[in-house]
Amino acid sequence: MQTKFASPIKGDNKGSSARLVTYLEKENADKELSEQEYFFSADRDKCNKYEVISQIDNNAKGQGLEKKDDRFYSIIVSPSKNELAEMGDDSQKLREYTRNVMENYASGFCNNKGENRNLTSKDLVWYAKIETERKHNFDSNEVKEGLAKSGELKEGDQRHIHIIVSRCEARENRHVFEADNSQNKEKTTQLSPMVKNQKIFSRDNFYRNNEQTFDKQFTYQRNKEETYDYCNALKNGTKKDYEQALQKDQIRRSKEKELVQNRRIGMSM
Repeated sequence: MQTKFASPIKGDNKGSSARLVTYLEKENADKELSEQEYFFSADRDKCNKYEVISQIDNNAKGQGLEKKDDRFYSIIVSPSKNELAEMGDDSQKLREYTRNVMENYASGFCNNKGENRNLTSKDLVWYAKIETERKHNFDSNEVKEGLAKSGELKEGDQRHIHIIVSRCEARENRHVFEADNSQNKEKTTQLSPMVKNQKIFSRDNFYRNNEQTFDKQFTYQRNKEETYDYCNALKNGTKKDYEQALQKDQIRRSKEKELVQNRRIGMSM
């Protein structure tokens, strides 16, 4: 299970969320209304893009944020192929898991003394969306090795989740539209997952908790090689650890390349 704070588009998160929200609607472009994938929140499965933009943007207004401050954060949750298979072809299970991820996010915040703020995801303003497609980038290993072309869709189950969450705790009335903005002047706590002080928010613990939540929710038997701690240790470990991991990865890629080549030969016959 890979969780990361990142945006799928270039740009910052110090202004409106409109550009990011509009980008995340791209898979709906050629679909019938009944087939489109909606945003969802802590308690609703169908939220349109205009609500998302309004709620995220307006929750930051009047909160005393400076121009240099982030207004919202973008989180990408990417289950592995094995985890997706364990979950099955049920988008509702993916939504429920995402809601548990945001419970982990909310409960991870502490004050300056290290005391937990005891927040739940309903104390936040957040929306998420399931995407089903990924494309090969020009600098990906598959493109460099000739296994795929840049811009081609990746094969297999590529479901992943994009989450947009306001920097500020939700106001008393969580649904703050522009028309209500003048009546909602109270300032709420700023919650930044990017702080350096791990006592206030630990991204490592957030990643671990998401992994453990998945295992519990789906009774998933996770191998050591799949754990965040193992992968993180290899990434930041010794040269020997890195070389061993690299060798295994090269063997895997060689086998994948051979399979693709054999498949292409079979298709041309």
